[in-house]
Amino acid sequence: MNSIKGKVAWYNIQKPAAGDFSWMKKNFKFHPLIMDELKVPSARAKVEAHGDYLYLVYYFPIYDRKEKVSRRSEIDFLITKKAVITITYEEIEVLNDLLSSINPKNRAFDNSLQLIHKIIESLLSFQQRQLAHIREKIDEISNELFSDREKQRERALLEKISYLTRDISQYRVIVRPQKHILESFCNVGGGLLGPECTIYFNDLVGEHLKIIDQLDDYKQAIDDFENTNSELINIKSGQVVKTFTILAFLTFPMMLFATVFSMNAKDTPIVGLPGDFWIIVAIMLVGMIGMFAYFRNKDWI
Repeated sequence: MNSIKGKVAWYNIQKPAAGDFSWMKKNFKFHPLIMDELKVPSARAKVEAHGDYLYLVYYFPIYDRKEKVSRRSEIDFLITKKAVITITYEEIEVLNDLLSSINPKNRAFDNSLQLIHKIIESLLSFQQRQLAHIREKIDEISNELFSDREKQRERALLEKISYLTRDISQYRVIVRPQKHILESFCNVGGGLLGPECTIYFNDLVGEHLKIIDQLDDYKQAIDDFENTNSELINIKSGQVVKTFTILAFLTFPMMLFATVFSMNAKDTPIVGLPGDFWIIVAIMLVGMIGMFAYFRNKDWI
């Protein structure tokens, strides 16, 4: 457990063990049901008021580079007028950085509201920084979309678009409920933390909306890229089909003549004349050139 003590104490418990629950039971009067709930991650985000303390379950996204998708991470808050306890079930870099940056001698918080505002503000800033990997991938896909497209590169681009679409969808699923939680904290926390709670948390709601706006822009961009990529693939497929169709029609006269003159019939014309082979070849070439000219006149090729 890491802690900072000033006018308001901050205790950060990572992967809570039996000793941590014994310490909380000894120093605070939290309800036994909440103590039991804190032993494992919660099923949903929520805000609850329990007399002289608040209980907040907050979710935020962390990008998993191995799985190439943002996953949900949880922080539980127990908030009294003089202390804030944060409980996490994994190591969270942003909390460790914030703990290291706070010097209680020159960076003391006057009350729990200021401290909780600073923690959630840092989480929202972290979320905005996390969006950088989405923006970089969108720029990369945008550059690749209209470059020389080989079959192997097309498959790779489609895979990148699929992974990024999943990442943005997961990010939105995790982040969108934060607005409801922050607004609920304004209503629920005012009784304990005072009327300034609305001012502080409206500020956080504003920061959250910036993240949502960016996500909406990124989702629109990747949807446009996906549609454009599909259209380009369809155009290329259509061109391939068109090419083979034209080749089939161009070779049709040659195939027809070859079939006709391969018949072992007594009255087959031309066969037996001097230069009969070259006459037949010439007729086939004339037919093919005629078909080619017809297609060019129709602007089909």
